[in-house]
Amino acid sequence: MSHILRRLGEAALQFRKVGGSKFLPPIISRRRAMVLRKEWLAEGKEWPYEHIVPGKPKNEQPYNNGKQRGHKRFAEQAERQQKIDAAMAKMPQMIADYRASRRIPWDAVSPADKLLLTVRQIREKYVYKKLK
Repeated sequence: MSHILRRLGEAALQFRKVGGSKFLPPIISRRRAMVLRKEWLAEGKEWPYEHIVPGKPKNEQPYNNGKQRGHKRFAEQAERQQKIDAAMAKMPQMIADYRASRRIPWDAVSPADKLLLTVRQIREKYVYKKLK
């Protein structure tokens, strides 16, 4: 490839006009030109065709100063753990409130209901209606 570039020069890297309005692709494709450019720069030579085949622009500062961002779950792990600990601290009180709301008030249940209804029916009559 480099021998073609030496022989033809810039013409090998540019589109060729054939006839009146027809264009053909360059003899050396853009991808191969980038490979050649990389080889030239590795040998310490200056790439003379920078105006035709420029390399990728160099970024002065690397992305995120070289630090990897990592997963979102790792960044939010401490905050999430604090929320979990706060919720777990409230849990015994929440369980006690739930059990108190589901407890059947046997003092309020009439003696006739105690004889005629099942425990489930009493629960529906006295507890579930109170929750609605």
